[in-house]
Amino acid sequence: MKQRIGIFSFAGAIAVLVFLNFSCGKGGSGSSSATDSILVNMGTNIIVPGYQNLAASATTLDSAVLDFTLSPNSTKLTKLQTDFKSAYLAWVTVSQYNYAGPASGNQPPLNGLDNFPADSAIIENNINGDPSTININAYANRSAKGFAALDYLLFANSANLLTNYTTDANAAKRKKYLEIVAGDIKTEVNSVLNAWLTSYNSTFATGVGTSVSSSLGLVINSLDQEVDILKNYRLGVPLGLIFTDSAVLNPTQVEAYYSGISAQLALTQVKAMQGLYLGTGANGNGLGLTTYVSKSAKTYDVYTGTSLDNAIKAQFTLVITDLQGVQDPFSVTMQSNATQANKAFTDIQKLLLLLKTDMPSLLGVAITYGDNDGD
Repeated sequence: MKQRIGIFSFAGAIAVLVFLNFSCGKGGSGSSSATDSILVNMGTNIIVPGYQNLAASATTLDSAVLDFTLSPNSTKLTKLQTDFKSAYLAWVTVSQYNYAGPASGNQPPLNGLDNFPADSAIIENNINGDPSTININAYANRSAKGFAALDYLLFANSANLLTNYTTDANAAKRKKYLEIVAGDIKTEVNSVLNAWLTSYNSTFATGVGTSVSSSLGLVINSLDQEVDILKNYRLGVPLGLIFTDSAVLNPTQVEAYYSGISAQLALTQVKAMQGLYLGTGANGNGLGLTTYVSKSAKTYDVYTGTSLDNAIKAQFTLVITDLQGVQDPFSVTMQSNATQANKAFTDIQKLLLLLKTDMPSLLGVAITYGDNDGD
C-alpha cells in the first residue's frame, strides 16, 4: 500500500541485512549445527507447505491468465477470477514470513506483491504505453503489480470488463499487462520456495538462539510486522482510526477493494498466524511459538493472572471470532455498520501488544523493525 512503503522501508532494509548475515551468527553465542525441533516443525510442517500451496496457486493463476488472454470469454473470466481469489488467500497464509529469510532476500522482496491499494492511474498509463517494455518491478510500479494490480485488472469496471479484453482499442495491451503481472507473481513465489527447498530450510532449523539473526528472532519480527500491517492498513486506515485527525472512513483503501474479499483475507491471515503460534501445519499439530512461551511459568496479572501463553491463545480466538462477524465486501459493510470491524481493530491491537511486547520480552528477542502509529 502506498502509505505503508515509507513506514516499513527501514524495516525491509533490516530484514534484508539480517538475511544476508544469517549464516554468520545464528544464536546469541554464534552458529550451531544442532537443529531445534520447534524450528524443524515450523519450517517443514508450516512454512514450506505454505509456500508450496502458494506456488501451486500462482501457477494455476498464471495458466488461467494465459488461457484467458488467448481467447477471452465469460466462462474463462469467471474461472480466472476464482483462481485469483484462491491465490490471494494462499498469499495471506504466508505473508507473515515475508520479512525474513528468502522472502526478504529475494530480488525484489516478496512482500512487494501486495502493495494495496493498486494505483489505477499508473496501471492504465502502463497499458496505454507499451507493456512489453515495462519493468514491472521498478519502484514506480510498486502499486501497479502483484495481487493488488490483478484485483483491479480482473474486477474493476465489471460491466465492461470483458470488453476491455476483447474489442477495446487497448485490449491486446491490457492482456499483455495481465500476463506480465501474473507471470511475475509466479516467478517471485517460485524463487522463494526454491530457496527454502534447496538450502534455507536446513539453515532455518539450525538457526538456534534468540538473537535478531536467529530463526526465532526473524520469525517473531516478521510475524509482528505483519500483525502491524493487519491492524494499521487492512483495518485502521479504511476505518479512519489511524494516520488521520478525524474518524473518516476510507472504503477504497481496503485490501482487495474490487474483488470484495477483504474480510475473508484478514480472517484467513489471522488463522494462519494462529497456526504458526500453535505449531499447526500440513501434518497436523506440532511445535510452535507456544512451545517456547509455555516454558515460562510466569503469570501476567494484567491478563487476569493467566500465563502469557494462555493470554495469547485466548486473544487469537477472540480476534478470529471478531473477523468472522465482519461481512464482505468490507468496503460496503464498514459504511453501514463499522462496530464489528472497530472491535476487531481493538482486539488486534491487544494481540499485537502480546506478540510484539510481552512475547519478545519473555523470550529475549529484540524487535528491530519500526512503525509510527504508536500501536
